[in-house]
Amino acid sequence: MFGRNFIGLEIRRNGLRAVSLRRKRRQRELAGGQTLQFSEGIVLPTAREANVIEPQVFVDGLKEVLLPLSGREERVALCLPDASGHVFLLDIDDPFKNRQEGLDIIRWQLKDRLPDNFRNIELDYQVLGERESGSRRMLVSVIDIEIRNQYEMLLNKAGFSAALIDFQSLQIYNCYRSKVDLGSDFIFVALNQQQLNILTVQNGILDFHRAKGGMTDAESVFREINRSLVTYRSGHSVFARSNLFLQTDWSDQQTLSNAVASAFDRETHNLPSPLSTLAGQQKINLSVADAAGMAAAIGVAESLMWDKR
Repeated sequence: MFGRNFIGLEIRRNGLRAVSLRRKRRQRELAGGQTLQFSEGIVLPTAREANVIEPQVFVDGLKEVLLPLSGREERVALCLPDASGHVFLLDIDDPFKNRQEGLDIIRWQLKDRLPDNFRNIELDYQVLGERESGSRRMLVSVIDIEIRNQYEMLLNKAGFSAALIDFQSLQIYNCYRSKVDLGSDFIFVALNQQQLNILTVQNGILDFHRAKGGMTDAESVFREINRSLVTYRSGHSVFARSNLFLQTDWSDQQTLSNAVASAFDRETHNLPSPLSTLAGQQKINLSVADAAGMAAAIGVAESLMWDKR
């Protein structure tokens, strides 16, 4: 008897990445993987308006990557570009008794941090841990309802439904955090095509998050890292002794690794291909770059696998 398929789909500006996972005893087994390249202008990620410019081309692409993986499964975990929404890290001092009270408090805290015309939103949060001060560290994701609705509608048109939705930077991190011993204080840098993600963790709690597109070469990565962390470095003493991990699908990994190491002034620990963390990965015929670029799709598929809803 075949086990259930857990489908993870990452949407990028220039294409799609999809994986199918199954449970095999205590392991997660890779049942299949597909990639598809889009021409320019099919998907334009933005936090303000619908992202898919050519809906029929997009739906055809969804069918091409998902149908070979799905079997009878219709539920898909969807991973969007970070540019399609917003991610915030908040410290909440106010107590709340239930999820709705938490949402109300977060909306109040964000009222001056969102653009004036960015109010028709869906908001979700996760409690990451408690600070020494007693405040709770919160990871908050925000997306415009129109953007979410368009992705869900097009997925439905292709014959599938969105079981959960998250962003690329968080799901690349999710792919590795349960499989690689990163420690309790570390810096996590991911470069997938032109997307740079920087996360720092202190005492096991996510402390800094930055996602930035438009990274075309190692020099632009070096400059963006220095620009993003200029204030953070001076205010966090543990930063200086945190291990640095790098995940990328770039072909010239050595040049990139040198640039990242120089920006942080320490050695990088290059993370393995995300497929190597799963059983059954030898079944999938993908290029080295495509295999390395599957981290977000794997991460969101695993989120669906353990989702209790």
